[in-house]
Parts: sequence; C-alpha cells; structure tokens
Amino acid sequence: MKRLNTAIELTNKCNFSCRICPHSKLKLHRRAQGMMSNAVFTRATTVCQAHAKSVVLGFFGEQLLHPNYVDFLMRLQKRSFKLVINTNMSVCTREIMDAWITARVDSARFSLDAISPDTFNVCRPGPVYDFDGNPVDKSLRLEVINEKIKYWLSLPKHRPTRLVYVKSSFNKADRKGFIAHWRPFLHRNDHLLLKQVLSYGGKIQNSLVQPYKCNIWDIGYLMIGWNGDVSPCNLDINLDLRLGNIMNSTLPKLYSGVVANKLRALTGCGKNLSPCKACRDGNNWSTNEIVKGK
Repeated sequence: MKRLNTAIELTNKCNFSCRICPHSKLKLHRRAQGMMSNAVFTRATTVCQAHAKSVVLGFFGEQLLHPNYVDFLMRLQKRSFKLVINTNMSVCTREIMDAWITARVDSARFSLDAISPDTFNVCRPGPVYDFDGNPVDKSLRLEVINEKIKYWLSLPKHRPTRLVYVKSSFNKADRKGFIAHWRPFLHRNDHLLLKQVLSYGGKIQNSLVQPYKCNIWDIGYLMIGWNGDVSPCNLDINLDLRLGNIMNSTLPKLYSGVVANKLRALTGCGKNLSPCKACRDGNNWSTNEIVKGK
C-alpha cells in the first residue's frame, strides 16, 4: 500500500476564534477538547514511521499550546516522512523556532489572513504574546505576529515557509496589500498561499464558498485526533467519520479496513451522513493562488 498523508493533532484547543474556522463557534465543535498524551504520540509517530509519506503537526487547534511541543518535535529528528508544522504564531518563541531548525522540519505554515490590523482583529481574534511571553494590546497583535515571522524569515537556516491567507468575505480588501508586503521577505523556497475559504462540512457560512466535488479518498489522508481517533477527512472537525483508533490499529488497516470500505460508498458532498450532508465544497482548491518571492 502507498504511504499516506497524515496529520497528528497534538491538541484541538485554540487561543484564536477565527471567523473562517469552527473554533469561532465552539458549539459547532462538539468533540471533547484535550491534549495528546505521550502514549498516543509515541504510537502515532511509530505507525507513521512505517506508513506515512507526510505528517502535519496540526488538524484543529493551535499546536504550540501543547506543553510538550518542543519535546515531541525533538523526538522526530530521525524520521521516514516529511514533517510539516502549522501555527498561528501567537505563542511562538525563539526557542520554538530553534527547535524547528534543529528538527529540520520540511516546511512551516503560518496562518495570517490579513495585512491590516483592523482586518486581522476581525478575522483572527484571540490573545497574542511577544517573544518574552507577555500579552500584547489588541492594537499591536498583527505587528507582533509580523515581527516574529520576519525574524524567522531572516534566519539563514529557516525552513521552507508558507504564509497562508484564506480568501474570505472578511479580508477581500487586504489581498493585494498582503502580497505586496510579504513578497520581498520571501526566500527561494518560501511562498505565499492565497487559499479558497472552505465551509468545513457546512459549519462555516461565507459568500465566497463555492461548490466542489469531495476528494478525500483521492488525496489519501488520515487525520489522527489528540485522543488517537482517526478520520479520512481533513474537514471532519468532530471526527464523525471515525475509522478507529491508532492505539489498536495501523494506518493501512484503518484506511483499507471494513469501516473505511463502507464509508467509501457513503461519503461525498450532500450524502446522508455527517459531515457530508451539510458539505458542498469538499476541498475546493480551484482558486488557490501561489506567490513566490522575487
């Protein structure tokens, strides 16, 4: 069986309540919130060593909130898969950036969605902390985030980086300014991704959401939740499409087992199960834009 693209969710807790994320309305996020235990992390990474092509540290939640984040990262220095980290940068420190370099993560993804402080505060509300761990005033939130990202991009050994801007009805006016601001800071292996907004199984309503065909089985995803439960869908915020638990199975068995084979015939936008019955956009990447550095 081919190696799979996986995600390991260290936590589904988040300090932001972004307008284009189910965390903005926690009642949509029915799943219990928690932190991945050492036992689940050890099992998940062991299984991924054998069967994963790539591992993203993240699914839902801000992964840097996990108290063992750096320790877990250091344990992945020797690995058989590509390692991707994902963060909103709000609690990032120089120690964490050093850990990314030491672990030689294959790529970093930073979620921004705005260049105007006012737009940022609307799109991505939540506490932001400076390099010393001090909370900053609302008026300085984006400035501090930008300072951290510029510092990271200035490091000679920084890992290939993607700055993510989710195109929604809230930030349409920021698109050109976002590109103009960040493009000069990009190095050869860095880029901007201006990404189509998604509804996450019909949980998020936005005027820019467009219909699209479900493609989860084409992509070959397995999302490992903080408690070890596994779903094949990256939009399945509540793990309604649970295939089983990583603690007593492997990626091939989960992806090709009885439950998965049954779901293959049942899943798809508009079909009568959650989250599919409310989903109409699947993974719509049709209007994604990639901008590389000059």
